[in-house]
Amino acid sequence: MPLINTSYVSSSPITVNVPAEKLIQLLLDVPTIAKVYPTVESVESQGNNTYKWTMQERNVGNIRMKASHVNKYSRSGNKVSWENVSGGNMSTSGKFIVEPKGPNACTLSAEVNAEAAIEIPSLLVAFAKQVGNREMTSTWNAFLQGIKKTAESGTISKVAIVDEPVVKDQKFEKVRLDKNLRKDQYNTMVSDYYDVVTEVYQSGWGNHFHFASFKEGESLESAIKRLEETVAQSAGIKEKSLVLDVGCGVGGPTLHIAKVTGCTIRGLNINAKQVGIATQRAKDLGLAARASFDHGDAMKMPYKDNTFDAITFFESTCHMPDKQAFLKECYRVLKPGGRIAGAEWLQCDNPTEHEVTQFIEPICAHHSVPHMGSLKSYRDMMEKAGFKVHIAVDQALEGDILKNWEILDSKTVNAFKSLPKGTVDPTAEMMISGGIALSEGARSGAFVLGRFLATKDLPRAKL
Repeated sequence: MPLINTSYVSSSPITVNVPAEKLIQLLLDVPTIAKVYPTVESVESQGNNTYKWTMQERNVGNIRMKASHVNKYSRSGNKVSWENVSGGNMSTSGKFIVEPKGPNACTLSAEVNAEAAIEIPSLLVAFAKQVGNREMTSTWNAFLQGIKKTAESGTISKVAIVDEPVVKDQKFEKVRLDKNLRKDQYNTMVSDYYDVVTEVYQSGWGNHFHFASFKEGESLESAIKRLEETVAQSAGIKEKSLVLDVGCGVGGPTLHIAKVTGCTIRGLNINAKQVGIATQRAKDLGLAARASFDHGDAMKMPYKDNTFDAITFFESTCHMPDKQAFLKECYRVLKPGGRIAGAEWLQCDNPTEHEVTQFIEPICAHHSVPHMGSLKSYRDMMEKAGFKVHIAVDQALEGDILKNWEILDSKTVNAFKSLPKGTVDPTAEMMISGGIALSEGARSGAFVLGRFLATKDLPRAKL
């Protein structure tokens, strides 16, 4: 089961109008302060300043949880700390910090860390962490206020939890749901999208943000890397090649191609956060001498003419509103004889109005895609840019593409749909709704995974 880590740090100390020593003694009286905790069911002494906390059972969607943890408490100056002891189904550690503010006043703050193994679909791990941190913040804010009131009044005072509402980025939501704004404001839309989904993508797909076709019995990692190696091979990438990987994400395909071919490669990405992650990963993998990353727009590339031997892309051009401009730029920066190869999200040729409404538009809206091309339109645009097209194929003809969405199993979908209205993380709502549209679109044939190879042929000599 995956581990969910959450934490809490007081945003600012709260003032408690009692002497510091009186508050510290209250904090050391664990059975008493436990009565103030908003969701505790019972606290049992285990001896030697050690206590087992059992929390009230609660439901998170259709997942039932009853948490327990065992902690040993100690004092060091004005701090009351607790460390985790085995015996519960989760672990916690932390400390209260009390600062004297005169003879009859002090301040109180807290730092807490918690970790629990929860049976939850892997796609929801990052969302569970976000929800856990939000719940932990509201619970501990109430707990500290309850401690303050109890210390000042001398009677147990439990404070109700005030849940923070789930707030959507209204500007981002407006842009991604409007097909015209998706084209006009693609730059900030796509960058904002990857700011919020990168961690989730990494939890579900590792560092390789693309799909693949599967051979029988093949794992996700194997299928994804096999596609990358197929694209690299078709692009003719060798040890002395200078390669550009467009829309490189956090460098998954970029660094894998560098590793297996020995080439020198640059990644280009419109999202600055991902450029930073990819750059650090190159250093960590010992590839920084041959793999580097640039922040920029692939429709306006920051490179000189005739620079690269090959260009690769892995499901990144779908985010570009002017795909023809991108291909024209590729033709410009490729050396004569250079190759462009990659994989892309596509719509079927000539989709019906129903297919557009039911599948294509939801996919675009939930994944910040201005619009999708088709196998035919990409071939036509490549040829118009000057390329000779050698491969324009539906990956469903090369293997099983539906296996890509096994991560979005019925358990994940049911857990998502059962979450109380108004508590669903907006990123989770966007991504899982988008995943459902992708899966259903692929099953219907409206959504296609394409693979391409084209060349910038050498100019013919004049007779």
